[in-house]
Amino acid sequence: MQKRLWFSAFGFVDVIGKAGKVWNKVPYPLLILPNANLTYTIQPEAYTNMNAIEFINDEYISWDVTYYMNGLILNRLPLIKKLKWREVLCFRGLWGHLTNKGNGLYGFPAGSGVMGRAPYMEASVGIENIFKFMRLDCVWRLNYRDNPGIQKRGVRCTMSVSL
Repeated sequence: MQKRLWFSAFGFVDVIGKAGKVWNKVPYPLLILPNANLTYTIQPEAYTNMNAIEFINDEYISWDVTYYMNGLILNRLPLIKKLKWREVLCFRGLWGHLTNKGNGLYGFPAGSGVMGRAPYMEASVGIENIFKFMRLDCVWRLNYRDNPGIQKRGVRCTMSVSL
């Protein structure tokens, strides 16, 4: 499901929600592996600070909420207003688990695991319209911060024309 909510002069919010389930007993490559973003670019509906195959699920619910603030804060700063930068806030997460059906055909690879009771969540704050084509985000991993070999925060960018 996807929906855009308009707030007139206050920008808009894009909300994306997904859910899935694997009904049969299958080997782990056919289970639900969250979309981990291993690059330094911003990819919609991908988890920036999650490692590949860090979580394996056979049932999941995910959300991606992005608020494009349309300069709500930065337009109040006189010198910054001339740059026409715009703020972006993002909150995404994934809750899933592995039932007994999904466990057992193959051993899981090293570094992978199953989620506990809490969903995986991350948040980001960014500025878009830098040089009229660049967006730069700072991303924080909000939980599962004790997993070995993970990235707790990062910087990501993308290039697209925004007027």
